[in-house]
Amino acid sequence: MAQDFRSYAPKHKTVAILPAAVTMQLRPNQMKSTTPAQLQEMELKSGHDFQEKVYSWLLRRKTQRGYTVDFQDVMQTNARLRESNIPYNELRTHSPQELAKILGVDAVLTTSVRTTKPMSDGAAVAVGLLVGAWGATNQANITVNIHEGEAGKLLWKYDYLASGSVFSSTENIVDLLMRNASKKFPYTPKS
Repeated sequence: MAQDFRSYAPKHKTVAILPAAVTMQLRPNQMKSTTPAQLQEMELKSGHDFQEKVYSWLLRRKTQRGYTVDFQDVMQTNARLRESNIPYNELRTHSPQELAKILGVDAVLTTSVRTTKPMSDGAAVAVGLLVGAWGATNQANITVNIHEGEAGKLLWKYDYLASGSVFSSTENIVDLLMRNASKKFPYTPKS
């Protein structure tokens, strides 16, 4: 995979960051008080929250690290997805190639998050769930992938397990995730 990246990375100019695919596995007692629509709404909110935080993290870091690519503004990414009639819950039914073409980018960064609780207070509050109801043993399995746009080839993958107190905000989780992932981030100029 790393070898592949070296041949593709120099050709890449723009990378789109897609809304994260968030799956929340609620406990049975939480499921009782949560409708499927509320759960979907929470996953959607968290997915966009995650997307925005990853984008702003990469923008900040780009100025420090001088990444070799630009990142498409997430508002533009989401507007193009809307124009193409691709709702959030159908994002994963489209290939990275297809999405790169629609978004007009060279590569797409996707994130999938499996978690046992809402990551952002905003999402929890939006559906009226009390944050205090979530245990301290929360975990999130997070995978970040970068696919190039031409053949849709997976060029980079990073797995991360977040747990415990990082759940105080999406920002905390993204910060930890990206700080760890950035050590291997492929668009970092060779020093």
